[in-house]
Amino acid sequence: MNAMTDQPVLPFARDDWRVEPRGSIGHVLADARRRRDMSIEQVAAQTRVPVRYLHAIEDERFDVIPGLIYLKGFVKAFARAVGLCERWAVQAIVAAMGERQRAAI
Repeated sequence: MNAMTDQPVLPFARDDWRVEPRGSIGHVLADARRRRDMSIEQVAAQTRVPVRYLHAIEDERFDVIPGLIYLKGFVKAFARAVGLCERWAVQAIVAAMGERQRAAI
Protein backbone atom coordinates (compact mmCIF):
# COMPACT_ATOMS: atom_id res chain seq x y z
CA MET A 1 0.00 0.00 0.00
CA ASN A 2 1.12 3.49 -0.74
CA ALA A 3 1.04 5.36 2.57
CA MET A 4 0.29 8.67 0.87
CA THR A 5 -2.71 7.53 -1.14
CA ASP A 6 -3.86 4.32 0.57
CA GLN A 7 -3.98 2.61 -2.81
CA PRO A 8 -2.06 -0.49 -3.85
CA VAL A 9 1.02 0.10 -5.97
CA LEU A 10 2.47 -2.14 -8.63
CA PRO A 11 5.89 -2.19 -10.24
CA PHE A 12 6.01 -0.68 -13.70
CA ALA A 13 8.80 -0.69 -16.24
CA ARG A 14 12.34 0.21 -15.12
CA ASP A 15 11.73 0.12 -11.35
CA ASP A 16 9.13 2.89 -11.62
CA TRP A 17 6.41 2.64 -8.96
CA ARG A 18 3.00 4.10 -9.67
CA VAL A 19 -0.49 3.80 -8.29
CA GLU A 20 -2.46 0.89 -9.71
CA PRO A 21 -4.78 2.02 -12.53
CA ARG A 22 -8.48 2.21 -11.72
CA GLY A 23 -11.36 1.60 -14.10
CA SER A 24 -12.08 -0.76 -16.94
CA ILE A 25 -9.14 -2.25 -18.81
CA GLY A 26 -10.11 -0.70 -22.14
CA HIS A 27 -10.50 2.76 -20.66
CA VAL A 28 -7.21 2.55 -18.75
CA LEU A 29 -5.26 1.39 -21.81
CA ALA A 30 -6.80 4.08 -24.04
CA ASP A 31 -6.12 6.76 -21.43
CA ALA A 32 -2.50 5.64 -21.00
CA ARG A 33 -2.03 5.67 -24.77
CA ARG A 34 -3.37 9.21 -25.01
CA ARG A 35 -1.24 10.39 -22.07
CA ARG A 36 1.84 9.11 -23.91
CA ASP A 37 0.62 10.97 -27.01
CA MET A 38 0.61 7.78 -29.09
CA SER A 39 -1.74 6.99 -31.93
CA ILE A 40 -3.32 3.57 -32.17
CA GLU A 41 -1.20 3.03 -35.30
CA GLN A 42 1.99 3.71 -33.34
CA VAL A 43 0.99 1.16 -30.73
CA ALA A 44 0.20 -1.34 -33.50
CA ALA A 45 3.60 -0.78 -35.10
CA GLN A 46 5.39 -1.21 -31.78
CA THR A 47 3.44 -4.27 -30.63
CA ARG A 48 2.67 -5.86 -34.01
CA VAL A 49 -0.93 -6.22 -32.87
CA PRO A 50 -3.39 -5.36 -35.66
CA VAL A 51 -5.14 -2.00 -35.27
CA ARG A 52 -8.59 -3.63 -35.36
CA TYR A 53 -7.71 -5.70 -32.27
CA LEU A 54 -6.33 -2.68 -30.40
CA HIS A 55 -9.56 -0.80 -31.13
CA ALA A 56 -11.53 -3.83 -29.93
CA ILE A 57 -9.55 -3.90 -26.66
CA GLU A 58 -10.08 -0.19 -26.04
CA ASP A 59 -13.81 -0.61 -26.77
CA GLU A 60 -13.91 -3.82 -24.70
CA ARG A 61 -15.29 -5.87 -27.58
CA PHE A 62 -13.29 -8.94 -26.59
CA ASP A 63 -15.41 -11.28 -28.72
CA VAL A 64 -13.67 -9.85 -31.83
CA ILE A 65 -10.33 -11.35 -30.74
CA PRO A 66 -9.89 -15.04 -31.67
CA GLY A 67 -9.31 -16.67 -28.30
CA LEU A 68 -8.36 -15.88 -24.72
CA ILE A 69 -4.66 -16.65 -25.19
CA TYR A 70 -4.44 -14.07 -28.00
CA LEU A 71 -6.43 -11.57 -25.95
CA LYS A 72 -4.04 -11.92 -23.00
CA GLY A 73 -1.00 -11.54 -25.25
CA PHE A 74 -2.41 -8.51 -27.06
CA VAL A 75 -3.38 -6.80 -23.79
CA LYS A 76 0.03 -7.54 -22.29
CA ALA A 77 1.79 -6.05 -25.34
CA PHE A 78 -0.54 -3.03 -25.32
CA ALA A 79 0.15 -2.40 -21.62
CA ARG A 80 3.90 -2.66 -22.15
CA ALA A 81 3.77 -0.19 -25.06
CA VAL A 82 1.93 2.46 -23.03
CA GLY A 83 3.95 2.00 -19.83
CA LEU A 84 1.50 0.05 -17.70
CA CYS A 85 2.20 -3.05 -15.65
CA GLU A 86 1.74 -6.14 -17.82
CA ARG A 87 0.81 -8.28 -14.83
CA TRP A 88 -1.96 -5.89 -13.81
CA ALA A 89 -3.27 -5.81 -17.40
CA VAL A 90 -3.49 -9.60 -17.64
CA GLN A 91 -5.19 -9.84 -14.25
CA ALA A 92 -7.64 -7.12 -15.27
CA ILE A 93 -8.54 -8.87 -18.53
CA VAL A 94 -9.05 -12.21 -16.76
CA ALA A 95 -11.30 -10.47 -14.22
CA ALA A 96 -13.26 -8.71 -16.98
CA MET A 97 -13.76 -11.97 -18.85
CA GLY A 98 -14.89 -13.69 -15.63
CA GLU A 99 -17.45 -10.95 -14.99
CA ARG A 100 -18.82 -11.31 -18.51
CA GLN A 101 -19.14 -15.08 -18.13
CA ARG A 102 -20.97 -14.69 -14.80
CA ALA A 103 -23.30 -12.10 -16.33
CA ALA A 104 -24.17 -14.47 -19.20
CA ILE A 105 -25.36 -17.17 -16.80
